Amino acid sequence: MFITSLLVIIGFMTVHIFTDAIKYLEKRMTNRLVSLVSGGSIAYVFLHLVPELTHYQEVAHEARLLPWLENVDYVTYVAALLGIAVFYGINQMSEKSERENRRMRNLTRPSKQVFVLEISAFALYNGLIGYLLQELSGDSIGAYVVYFLVFSFHFIANNRILQLTHEDLYTRAGRWILAVSVLIGWILYEVTHASPLTLAFLSSFLTGGVVLNILNDELPEERESSFPMFLMGMLFIAVLLQIIIG
Repeated sequence: MFITSLLVIIGFMTVHIFTDAIKYLEKRMTNRLVSLVSGGSIAYVFLHLVPELTHYQEVAHEARLLPWLENVDYVTYVAALLGIAVFYGINQMSEKSERENRRMRNLTRPSKQVFVLEISAFALYNGLIGYLLQELSGDSIGAYVVYFLVFSFHFIANNRILQLTHEDLYTRAGRWILAVSVLIGWILYEVTHASPLTLAFLSSFLTGGVVLNILNDELPEERESSFPMFLMGMLFIAVLLQIIIG
């Protein structure tokens, strides 16, 4: 599935580079689009990624873990919690920096140091998505299609938040870093051979990060969201998963 996976990665890079075009849509249309992609992303997470944690736990149970890890129950679920904690902490740091800059420097964005930290974290995050593409999609072209749709949705919503938060810093540098990082992740998968245990931990960590970022960034404020579009996105991905993967 080399060509298929490469086409998906090129598609992801295109999404990263051109997501800022969403700012040219009228606000109502933007909110509807975000509601649509939020519903699709949540369906994928809770119908595919979260159930996979059980499989990852089985992999960890059969592997030889470090002595102190063998005493930890549901160790891959702990890895997912770590993913949630890491991205929650980065989000809180970004919001705190933005508040301080707004109050003390009359700026509407976080500091450049926080921008570097947040983009670095999301570069790692995107690298994992590229790295785990073939692992999470298997040998089914349909599964690649679902993966591409869901994470393209996810990138559109995340990139919109990053662009609104960091403004021209994201437009000038951030989007290019994220586009390259997903390619680097895919290349690393092609040239390395990670153990099933390593893949289980990476996938669990990514699942936690995806859950946090969806709930934190993709769900628009209630007064601006569109429930019909949210429901449409959720049902669309749920049906695709049942047809293609289920």
